[in-house]
Amino acid sequence: MSTSSPPLSRKEREKERHRKEIMNAAMRLFAEQGYHSVSMQEIASEAEFAIGTLYKFFSSKRELFREIMIGVIDDITSELRPIFQSDADPLTVIGKFLQARRAAFKKRYEYIRLYNIVGNGFGSSGDEVVDAMIAERSKEVEENLKSQFSRGIESGLFKPVNVEVLARLFEDFCQTIVRSEARRGELDDETIASIKDLFLNGILA
Repeated sequence: MSTSSPPLSRKEREKERHRKEIMNAAMRLFAEQGYHSVSMQEIASEAEFAIGTLYKFFSSKRELFREIMIGVIDDITSELRPIFQSDADPLTVIGKFLQARRAAFKKRYEYIRLYNIVGNGFGSSGDEVVDAMIAERSKEVEENLKSQFSRGIESGLFKPVNVEVLARLFEDFCQTIVRSEARRGELDDETIASIKDLFLNGILA
């Protein structure tokens, strides 16, 4: 039997509010000036806190970046994970996953750009905690995709193709969309739908 967590005290709520204010201020500055150009002093001033107060919450700019990214990763996971718990047919689930994934990242392009800037390119943020978390969540997505493709093959909906290959190819397809839109602007829905149909129709039995 699960029990709910006790409500936060007034002091704890205030501390959490201050923490979020600092993170939001840092994100604004990072988006405007770039991660490497912003100092902890500038973040403190933007958040209207003394520099000493800032360091009580975050020991370094790297730690601040880490907490921002962890929050984003958790939020995206909470939006995408329920899709795979659906009883809908695999083709519907996979299609909804693509739509939801694209929407989740579109809402957070400034975070994607920050990740790219800090790591000097996609694939690594330069922070081992963030990268390990991304790898863990990516593995979870891959396993969920494999499960859906396996369901489709077992039901006769999909051709009997290696599910590991299918999952990785589809994940690469999703990543390509995110990267393309982050770098060059939004792709039109018709283009996305056409490419998705080419991929999925190609494996239909």
